[in-house]
Amino acid sequence: MRETLLKQLARERHLTTLRKFNQVYRRTARELQLGEREVSPRQFERWLAGAVKTAPQPEAREVLEAMFGQPTHRLFDVVQSEPAPESTVIDLSELPATTAWSPPRTSDADRSSPESLYQLMMSAADESRESAREAEAAIGRPTMESLESEVIGLSRTYLTQPPTTLLPKVVEVRRQLHARLEETSRPDQLRQLRFLAGVATALLTEICIDLGQHRMAYEHARSAWAHADAIGHTGLAVWARGMQASSSYWADLPNDAVVAISRAAEHHPTGVSAARMHSIEARTWSHVGNVQGTMSAVRAAVESRASANDRDDLHDGIGGVFFWDEAREQRCHSSAYLQLIKVRQDELQPGLVAQLTAQILQHTQRALSVSQAAPPSHRSLPVEATIGLDMATAFLLLGDLDSARETLWPVLELAADLRTHPVLYRLRGLHGQLALVQESRAKTELVAAVTEFAAGSTVRALPAGS
Repeated sequence: MRETLLKQLARERHLTTLRKFNQVYRRTARELQLGEREVSPRQFERWLAGAVKTAPQPEAREVLEAMFGQPTHRLFDVVQSEPAPESTVIDLSELPATTAWSPPRTSDADRSSPESLYQLMMSAADESRESAREAEAAIGRPTMESLESEVIGLSRTYLTQPPTTLLPKVVEVRRQLHARLEETSRPDQLRQLRFLAGVATALLTEICIDLGQHRMAYEHARSAWAHADAIGHTGLAVWARGMQASSSYWADLPNDAVVAISRAAEHHPTGVSAARMHSIEARTWSHVGNVQGTMSAVRAAVESRASANDRDDLHDGIGGVFFWDEAREQRCHSSAYLQLIKVRQDELQPGLVAQLTAQILQHTQRALSVSQAAPPSHRSLPVEATIGLDMATAFLLLGDLDSARETLWPVLELAADLRTHPVLYRLRGLHGQLALVQESRAKTELVAAVTEFAAGSTVRALPAGS
């Protein structure tokens, strides 16, 4: 029987089902750094049948050649398959007739040949054997526990390590998780692997935001949400939507941030998850310049935290960067009020500016107190730096240069590889406020120190993220 070389090779490698073919196809595409790719059912049938009128796209050719070790034009050549054994050939014309029922009359063109029937049965048997293997496929418990431990470890060390150090480790563990997804058919393992893959992808979002790569951060956040939505994990889904909002307003796309945070609300989070969502909502509204929306979101966050009495496997179980403590929440509120003043400073009444400035100082003082009281493994120096920058900027709004200087000196000791984008963003805001202060030796020294601090950041060496 004549068939394509591609079909012969696919049969030999047990890739005659679309699901199994796409598993290898996707993995090969990722190894070739071609992104997530797969073959449609119609294209799969045409490829195996040799019904190809035009050559596949260059990326598809590259994947096929890597999978089968043959040039694409050769894969679609029709070749002679091994003949069916004579003892197994079925001649339908020799079947005895019955008086109870006779098949409908068919033309010679409609009647399948014995050889094609044999090939069909052989393919079906291959598919059944493959189906049985897939049904039995599972990953050993030690491997599952090792993957879980790696993801938890990376999430918890995120607070104390530079994002540039963590990036290759997170990329590698996520690749392992994606590969393992293709090795098991157990629903419990598939759910856990998708959850861990979503968490690892959320970590990539955090890294990209810290390194100023906001569009990449948005793509990672969207992928993390897809993992969470597939398994119905509310906590991870809300976290990912929040990161979509954060990456959008960092990229100066506040209206996109409003859409993202409204989608987070569709999951109806409660407790700490809701407190984080409303805190990001406050930041979102502040970038739009919506005073009422910002204040309402801050109140909602405070109320959600006050009523929180539940635990979940993301915020509490994994923890680390996912542990939404009061320090980060208070910092979020101070940053929202500071952004409001920045966006609408020329429009706001002096009384409201003074009220917001007092709130900034209250939130930053509380945030710094909570953070510094935490165990060393739970403290984040970049987060404390952003708190200090918000506080110093508030002092400058009040015309208090001495308090601003005193607050800034510990911040300016932050290591170069921890001077993340959120730190530098606030530093630019402080620098702008500092320019309005009356000239003095103290101001000149502070400007020089701030400029040197920014110039030494590792993030500044990276390409612009937005």
